Amino acid sequence: MRIQFLGFISAVLLLASCNNGGHCYESVDTLMVTTFIGNNSNKIGPMVVRGFGRSALGDTLLNNLDSALIKRIGLPLSLTADSTGYVVSANGRTSIFWVRHTMNIQLISQACGFAPYYQVNATRHTSLIDSMRVYNPVIDPKSIETYSTSGQNITIYLHLTAN
Repeated sequence: MRIQFLGFISAVLLLASCNNGGHCYESVDTLMVTTFIGNNSNKIGPMVVRGFGRSALGDTLLNNLDSALIKRIGLPLSLTADSTGYVVSANGRTSIFWVRHTMNIQLISQACGFAPYYQVNATRHTSLIDSMRVYNPVIDPKSIETYSTSGQNITIYLHLTAN
């Protein structure tokens, strides 16, 4: 009787120690969905986007050679600073834009860990960029889901000349 009881307790403890918490089914990637649009129906030709101050191999966020009226990409924001800068080269011209933001880290789940959540506070840009519009200032791991539904966090209007 005593051995059966110990066997029963051992089985219960063994089953209790097994959990399915080791699988992460939620995204922890936080990307700002950014749409680039050319003015006056001008196509955006070859385009390169890098982080500001980043020019090493592997620091390129986008290197797109196709021409299109609209280009959409997900851009990462800084985890260590309250603003993030990007260098955009399109149609042979280069410009810089900055996004000022606040960030806090939130627990997604025990299996997934933590993810950054951002709030866009302001934007700045230089000459190639005509204007910027913030559609959704909240950027979290679910922001990338808006990519598939034509949503965006920020739209950047480029001042392009006709080709």
